[in-house]
Amino acid sequence: MKSLKGQFFYILLFLILFSALSFGLILTYTLYKSEIKQAKELIYQKNKAVSFFVESYFKKFYITLDFLSTLDNVINAQKLNEKEKENTINFYKKIQEIDPDINYLYSAYENGTLLIYNYTPPEGFNPKVRPWYKAAIKSYPKISNGIPYKEIKTKEWLVSMGKALYNKDGNLTGVVAIDTSVNKINELINKKDNNFDSLYSYILNENQEVIFHPKKQYISKSVKELVNKNFDFSSNEGYFEYKLNKYDKIAYYTNLDFLGWTVVTVVNKEEIISKIIHGLFFPISIVVFISISIGIWLTFSLYGKIITPITKLKERIQKIASGHLINNDFKYPDNEIGIIAHEVEKFTEKELYRKNIELLELNKKLKYLSERDQLTDLYNRHKMNKEIRKHYYNFKRYGRPFSLLMIDIDKFKNINDTYGHMVGDEVLKKLAKILVKNVRKSDVVSRWGGEEFLILLSETNLEQAIEVAEKIRKIIETEIFPKDIKITVSIGVDSIENYEHIKDLLIVVDEKLYKAKENGRNRVEY
Repeated sequence: MKSLKGQFFYILLFLILFSALSFGLILTYTLYKSEIKQAKELIYQKNKAVSFFVESYFKKFYITLDFLSTLDNVINAQKLNEKEKENTINFYKKIQEIDPDINYLYSAYENGTLLIYNYTPPEGFNPKVRPWYKAAIKSYPKISNGIPYKEIKTKEWLVSMGKALYNKDGNLTGVVAIDTSVNKINELINKKDNNFDSLYSYILNENQEVIFHPKKQYISKSVKELVNKNFDFSSNEGYFEYKLNKYDKIAYYTNLDFLGWTVVTVVNKEEIISKIIHGLFFPISIVVFISISIGIWLTFSLYGKIITPITKLKERIQKIASGHLINNDFKYPDNEIGIIAHEVEKFTEKELYRKNIELLELNKKLKYLSERDQLTDLYNRHKMNKEIRKHYYNFKRYGRPFSLLMIDIDKFKNINDTYGHMVGDEVLKKLAKILVKNVRKSDVVSRWGGEEFLILLSETNLEQAIEVAEKIRKIIETEIFPKDIKITVSIGVDSIENYEHIKDLLIVVDEKLYKAKENGRNRVEY
């Protein structure tokens, strides 16, 4: 007869082994789902960080191209003389110095003209047949979305964004474009991940053609060429799976509506499963020898240390990316997941702050350049018109008058013809300094065009303006300019008090200037 003790032992042993095996299987399944979810969350966080970086990186290029496409010197550069073209190229150079992420900033025109700093195109180069030129025209009025091409001379892969240029008559004059390096972007968005060796990101355009990829042989190829089908990107973002070169991939994508691109982050499914298998050997061997209660505790412990921090990290990163402040009411666990979470948060906040500062500084510099004459550093005509309208508003509302001095250098063409345009430019720059020095800080001095200058005297009536004009005329008459040149100026003066509209005041001041010319020059007419 079998002893009860033995039966109880075997039954108890069976129950323990059965319970341990059952719990081991449950734990195995739970850990599998947990690891897959963890991997997906890490892919998600990486994709969001890359998407935010890429959008911030390229947004400044779009701002620059929109700004340049409004400038007359850029739109009609094919009609400029050599000096003016050189000034435009120097302007491009300044913008490249402001933003080192720009490899090339250039404009090309229908007549074959190419304006670019520090680059000589190969013989027979025709910009009109280049992909970036055609894409910009096709995309107008929008900016073309990242055209990858191999540079003819250096063989370097670049991505070009361009905007077509149309003059006031609606005629195409050319294209202004910015190139940035594929290598530079790939290095930034594909820094080695500590969790998965096979994890990387790439970018597709709206036609699902590869723009950026760590493997250069894939650049400019379509998704259909690589995997025999197009991906479904109908949602704004999401997970999907596909197969490439016998490897099953788990991926997450985000559509960047501003650029018309899609950022895809992928990892090999095989690597995830391999990590899961290696991670399960030890827990399963422990589960066989421990009680169900310890197994349950382990499950909840793992849940609290892995799933909850990743979920919290996702929520906090979304808040940071959308510009909301976050508090420190949640404490991450003191393990690898906690370290990763802190690093991802810190990286996202740092990148967001840095990009915002860069955009603010770039906008300040672009605003300054858009308001200044490149030669004299005075306000340009566009900015002066704004100042006149502002003072006209104060005149209408508060009765504060202002006057205008239209100044023109007498026989300036003779200086250019005799001494050359370089000396002529030096004369213009010195005259600009004299004008600024001899008016108040509240007054506004601008280069109106060519050798013409316009001064706005705030809270000044006609009689006071005439005195200022005579003072300036006499100072200039006695001043010595480069090459011992002596110059005189003719000045037209009038006050807003005599007119209802700004346009009428400008017309009369211009007429008085030319009356001063007709009456012998070197005089003030009012």
